[in-house]
Amino acid sequence: MKTTFGPQKILFPMPTSLVVTGTIEKANIVTIAWVTLLTSAPPTLGVSIGTKGYSGKKILKNKHFTVNIANADIMVEADFCGITSGKDIDKFGKTGLTMMRSKHIPSPIIKECPLNFECKLVRSSIVGTTNHFAGEILELYMDTDKLGDVNNPGSFDVEAMNPLIYIGGAREYRKIGEKIGDAYQIGKTLK
Repeated sequence: MKTTFGPQKILFPMPTSLVVTGTIEKANIVTIAWVTLLTSAPPTLGVSIGTKGYSGKKILKNKHFTVNIANADIMVEADFCGITSGKDIDKFGKTGLTMMRSKHIPSPIIKECPLNFECKLVRSSIVGTTNHFAGEILELYMDTDKLGDVNNPGSFDVEAMNPLIYIGGAREYRKIGEKIGDAYQIGKTLK
């Protein structure tokens, strides 16, 4: 049996991302859960940010941003960056998060996040009250202590990364659970 709730009650687990735009001298952070891989060729991320906020306007102006996947250790800082405006507050200064220079763009990455993406804005559109940004991934950073093989980004240990998971609709944070199967493999048992 199922019951219906309407589309406004979307309960969907998503990694919590800290999106940064600006420069080392003046950068802003916004917490976003609405981040997804759009395509692998060219590698492109999609980021959705409300149209009324400071961060979306800055991304449109700067044409670049970083996406930094938060871990559960920085839950308080991540939440703070989502409930305050960078127009009024230096979020790096207030949270103590550490900026690191990016390789290709002025927007910094966040040291405390185990996974970081540098993106250049390639497209934007508005749907409803949300900016949708497509950012081509120019560089990927991973903490080496979260990798089984430092030369293989696919060898990451998701439990060691400890990603902070946001449950939309319920407005709560969770940790990730144990591995239960291998994608593209487990389904073969039905062949």
